Amino acid sequence: IDSMLVIRHGYVVADAYLYPTRQTTKHHLYSVTKSFISALTGIAIDEGYIAGVDELVLGFFPDRDFDNMDENKEAMTVEDLLTMQSGLTWTEGIPTYRAMYNSDDWVRFVLDAPMEREPGTLFLYHSGGSHILSAIIYETTEMNPSEYAEERLFEPLGIDAVWVEDSQGIANGGWGLHITPHDMAKFGFLYLHDG
Repeated sequence: IDSMLVIRHGYVVADAYLYPTRQTTKHHLYSVTKSFISALTGIAIDEGYIAGVDELVLGFFPDRDFDNMDENKEAMTVEDLLTMQSGLTWTEGIPTYRAMYNSDDWVRFVLDAPMEREPGTLFLYHSGGSHILSAIIYETTEMNPSEYAEERLFEPLGIDAVWVEDSQGIANGGWGLHITPHDMAKFGFLYLHDG
């Protein structure tokens, strides 16, 4: 922990930082990035870029062929990715992150995996699935998710963000966002006030 921010009833009651961290220091959010990707997915649905959570994942990549194709992979939906019930084989952890990071194509790395089970049947924490949501936003909006977020979320909330990208230049949906604690609080307040 390098900072602590407490807001109660709309007022900052504690705002402390451990040296050398300051109020303006952007923190690597790691998996909280996934919450921003899910919000952007909702915004893309609201704006008609994505028809809904029932859309098939592979339909967003019509010109691509992936390994280990079967009925389960073809049935995977946006909702399955959002709820981390994709059915794709995945082992969360540093070795998998490293392999994905070093691959030439993160989308292929994730979607080439064989299916372990029918989608929508079992929760499995899956950073790769969140990155596929980022790629879907990229494909449907024709904007990098970081640019889409800037227009639809960050600028309206006054958030100054840095977002790490994959080898194809797509914002890392699993763990790539960097913002300040005050900016994290703005995002939380967005949800507390029904968006």
